[in-house]
Amino acid sequence: MTEAGAAAGGETALLAQEAARVRGVARRDRLQVLAGQVVLLTLILGGWAWASGRVVDRLFLSDPVSVARAFWAIVLKGTLWYHLRFTLIETLLGYLIGASLGLVGAIVVGMIPSGETVLRPFVLLAWATPKIALAPLMIIWFGIGMLPKVFLAATFVFFVVFLSTLAGIATVSPQLVASVRVMGAAPLALFRKVVLPSALPFIVTALRLTIPAALIGAIIGEFISSNRGVGYLINAASSRYATAEVFAGIGSLLVLVLGMNAVLSVVERSWFRWAPRDPLASR
Repeated sequence: MTEAGAAAGGETALLAQEAARVRGVARRDRLQVLAGQVVLLTLILGGWAWASGRVVDRLFLSDPVSVARAFWAIVLKGTLWYHLRFTLIETLLGYLIGASLGLVGAIVVGMIPSGETVLRPFVLLAWATPKIALAPLMIIWFGIGMLPKVFLAATFVFFVVFLSTLAGIATVSPQLVASVRVMGAAPLALFRKVVLPSALPFIVTALRLTIPAALIGAIIGEFISSNRGVGYLINAASSRYATAEVFAGIGSLLVLVLGMNAVLSVVERSWFRWAPRDPLASR
């Protein structure tokens, strides 16, 4: 074997060794994070179980074991899935409609000269309106079906996505845009290659923040007037002082939010494939 071949082989071995070490560090960091989460969850559940009946009456706080039993009971009866599917549909539809309108609206306004300046006070005024105050109007206008819940969820999502996308578009460097235009880039290529990558972190952050917002909108609508959905299930259980069932319903909503967030994380990784990743940065 020549000296060049030996040197190349040694360099390859060192790179493989370094890659294995970095993977080991990343694996150890993930295990540490998971262990910390397990410990924190154990402390929360332990503190809850200790406080129930000692600090706060069980009628008002229940306890983790009773909540788990109530959750399993409504799962076996099929009650949870019956109500959860309506809340899931309302949340997803509201989320998709609000996010889509927010993205499209921000892109259109951002490409119009002085469009943001003209529209900003009106958007801020509408955003400042308490969304919960709109719920009774939604019920009056659209009845007690699914439509008012979807509309309310979309309202919670729209303004955050719209304003965040506008903020992301505003961060695009004018010099970079001018340089790309000089090179002969078409408006569509300019948007796809320059504007969208610059605004994408703002968009993804808004999409992540509005997952629980969409759920809140749907639940508020169900609280006010509905005969189905997890909000109705929680409201009915609270009227019977079935605290464990109330917490079980809340727990199902937390699982729903975690599931939607996991799906968005997968989408986010596909969107940010172009972004450079430093494996040593997490050390």
